[in-house]
Amino acid sequence: MEDRLIAYRQRKERMQEYKEAAAKGCYSLILIVVTLVLLRPVMVNQMLGLASAYSGAGLLDESMRQCDKALLLDGQSSGAWYQSARVYRLQGNREMACGAYQEAAQIDPSNRLARLELAAMYIEDGRYQLAIPYLEQVRRLGPDTASQTGRPGTSCHRASLEMLIQCYQHEKDPAKLEMVRKEANIFYPSSVQIQPGLNASSTL
Repeated sequence: MEDRLIAYRQRKERMQEYKEAAAKGCYSLILIVVTLVLLRPVMVNQMLGLASAYSGAGLLDESMRQCDKALLLDGQSSGAWYQSARVYRLQGNREMACGAYQEAAQIDPSNRLARLELAAMYIEDGRYQLAIPYLEQVRRLGPDTASQTGRPGTSCHRASLEMLIQCYQHEKDPAKLEMVRKEANIFYPSSVQIQPGLNASSTL
């Protein structure tokens, strides 16, 4: 009887030790997961910084590797898709660039540069109707700042108006052309380049 009692106590002690070890293991795992979640944006930003530097130096393959690493960490990173699109574009892979720009724009509705550069590609290809929705989205976001674009001196809103004027002139849409021209004159009276051609009164 005494032997059974001792064995029972030993078994109970071992079970308690197992529970404590399991609790410590779970706590450590939770701590690791939380740390990774908190550090992930920092790691992604570091990779994208390297990708941008490599791209600027003409090392496009190295730049794309950094983009791929960033997307492995966070497949919903609009910045990573945007940087990938820029590299694809520099490599001459326009189809992949368009797809990556679309991903970046879909993930982050406020990513002005992704929409603007995608629209620019469509305009280069003569696909004005495809460019217009992206430009209109940028226009509706309103005037932007250097902190929003990440590029001092860059105004996506102003560029979207200039490109919309070009698109509506090509598509011969006088009503929308006049609307965009008025907005351009209000926000950028001396800087927006208004190309000669179709105007609202010429077709009425």
